[in-house]
Amino acid sequence: MKKFVFCSALALLSGLSQAESTLPYCTAGQVIQLSVTLDSARQAHFAYQQNGVLCDGNVELSQNGLITYDLLATNQSPQGLRFVGAGFTNPFDGHIDLVTVSGDGQRIELQNNINQLGVSKFQFIFASDETDLLLVSPDPQILNKGDE
Repeated sequence: MKKFVFCSALALLSGLSQAESTLPYCTAGQVIQLSVTLDSARQAHFAYQQNGVLCDGNVELSQNGLITYDLLATNQSPQGLRFVGAGFTNPFDGHIDLVTVSGDGQRIELQNNINQLGVSKFQFIFASDETDLLLVSPDPQILNKGDE
């Protein structure tokens, strides 16, 4: 069975593997809520949750599917934050076939291709009403695995 693992670079950068993470995987087929908050130094922080439960941003799939993220605005979120797309370090590797952003920029959907093995990295790209500069997320990462 092939598996598709959608990994948070935040966990990878912190040196945590899924086995060491205290947060569960996000569940495939359910909307993942992504909150972006600014700390007192105006540094952006990213957090994922499903049904009110924090998850680590990783999703494991064993078949083609749609990965959906909704922005969850908080009092600490940049004003008017919205998705504008996703940037890929290699958009030609075939892991993601299609990226769709809703008209209001509050939802992004990624269609994965389970037939492509290996790692594909990308970042969410955001615009906000607070600046003309674009915000780029530090995560996530995709890992398509074959039979184990």
